[in-house]
Amino acid sequence: MNKGKYIAGLIAMTLLSAGILFGCDAEQEGSKQMPDTTGQSGSGATGGKRELTVVIEKKPPAEQGIAVQRIHQISGANIEKWLSDHELEIQVTTMEKQATATEEAQFSYHRFQVDLETGERLSIKEQTGADQGEVVKASLSPDGKYSFIQTWKDKYLAVNEIKNMATGERHKVAVDNYMEVGGWIDNDSYVLAAGSMKDRGEIWNISVDGTREKIELQDPDVESFTEFATGNGKIYYTDAKGRMKSFTPTQSRPTLLAKDVSTLSLSPNSQQIAVSTSRTGGQEESRLLIYDTGGHVQGLLIGKGDLLSHQSWSPDSSKLAFAVYTEDQGGMNGIYIFDTVSGKVSPLGLSYYPVYPLSWNPSGTRLGITVDDKEKLIVTHIVDFKK
Repeated sequence: MNKGKYIAGLIAMTLLSAGILFGCDAEQEGSKQMPDTTGQSGSGATGGKRELTVVIEKKPPAEQGIAVQRIHQISGANIEKWLSDHELEIQVTTMEKQATATEEAQFSYHRFQVDLETGERLSIKEQTGADQGEVVKASLSPDGKYSFIQTWKDKYLAVNEIKNMATGERHKVAVDNYMEVGGWIDNDSYVLAAGSMKDRGEIWNISVDGTREKIELQDPDVESFTEFATGNGKIYYTDAKGRMKSFTPTQSRPTLLAKDVSTLSLSPNSQQIAVSTSRTGGQEESRLLIYDTGGHVQGLLIGKGDLLSHQSWSPDSSKLAFAVYTEDQGGMNGIYIFDTVSGKVSPLGLSYYPVYPLSWNPSGTRLGITVDDKEKLIVTHIVDFKK
């Protein structure tokens, strides 16, 4: 036997017996699964013996998972909005009168600005006069240059405006609006599904100068929009049969993307869609999957349970927070974070279920979670992640 071949074979057998085999996981990037040659007849110099192939990854694996640094707790309050990475506006709920057999409980509500770094809390003056009772909701364009503003005089009708954030100039949008459904389809246009008292109503493409154009949608299977998202030139929604579809302002016939869909959440960069499935066709659990915008599933399911809700993307689209409830305590329960870089799902170790939407700060380093509390009505936990 050739001496060089003998030494090479000895090294290979030593590595195998020690359990040292690099790149054997076929799921790792850069590795290849080698065929099993056991029992196959060899030829030439191999003499029918198995060969050891060492495959080394071309690049190191991405850092996986998340780490919690600390958790802030705010009693009796929910998050209204983030003002900066460490400042937020909260609403504090106080019970003024306990419920009785004949009367409902009475509550009061007060707003505060909270600084998480200093702990300072400043009261925000309540609206008075003609503006009392109005609800104002604003949505910034992706580039932050414009804002679509809805001022709800009551729960049935809103006044809509486009605001130039640099100049403060406002353009009124002449449409009747019964719903809050809508979103920026690009930097220059806001799509509003205005709704109606009778049917799904009109869909409008609103330009930043306040002009609007009707968008046609030829789909008899949608009566109202319960799931609706916009971005990167496309509009996504679910129809009455739980099918996720997409269309564009110039394409009236929609494209079918997925079936048995309960909820959808488009990432801020408009590249991925988090989809929770409905429990149909004998399926025992709802599932959470990630799709691309063409309707293709990306990887394996990231969550499953009796109820999946409150999907919330971090502003940079690198993480997805979601809540799971499963009656079986051995299943998934609580808040989880999906890391899009590593593909790993990590539990936060908080088994409670949120009663308000999950809320990220602008940089995605903090997550707000509001839950029920027997003594304090509600409690908001703000999780700081290690950078």
